[in-house]
Amino acid sequence: MTLRTMLDLLVAVGTLVVVIVFSRKQSVPKALQYFTVQSNIYVSAVSLLCGIWAFFAPEPLWLLILKYSATCSVTVTFLTVFLYLGPRFRNWGFLLSGANLWMHLFCPLIAIAALSLRCPVKLPFAATFAGFAPVVLYSLLYLYKVIYSPEGKKWDDLYGFADGIRWIWSMTAMYTATYAVSLGMWALMGL
Repeated sequence: MTLRTMLDLLVAVGTLVVVIVFSRKQSVPKALQYFTVQSNIYVSAVSLLCGIWAFFAPEPLWLLILKYSATCSVTVTFLTVFLYLGPRFRNWGFLLSGANLWMHLFCPLIAIAALSLRCPVKLPFAATFAGFAPVVLYSLLYLYKVIYSPEGKKWDDLYGFADGIRWIWSMTAMYTATYAVSLGMWALMGL
């Protein structure tokens, strides 16, 4: 078993354990409102698939693109916590304790390490849009649930992105930063 396979399986099992423990403390539907939870489940599922696939055959291109996309999503989670949420809310004790320690720090770093052990891999440029897609999909869901959803079905503005017209600037900044992450990781994979 290779180191990257062990890391893939660690991401999958670690996230499964955290989600099980986390779901005992909070309802699952509420937890799924967070991009952190969604991105960690995404990278966990893809990592499990990669870990199992490694025992039977080399990874096909489509699986590498999924691994890249999932890793980009948890990298965005990591960067959002350390560059936006931490400085904004100054609640590092919450952001880096319990399940959050795994989902905000360890899982992203292990996923990045597992992806980097696949390098060099030349993914097609179109793969950069797969790295960008999870944030775009989440932002559209978030925008609908926070601003346009009927009363009683709305989500709280968990991240403070939707105050007034501010959501336009928040989405622009998040899209720009996410695509920069996607491009950066795409370039690093080819080195």
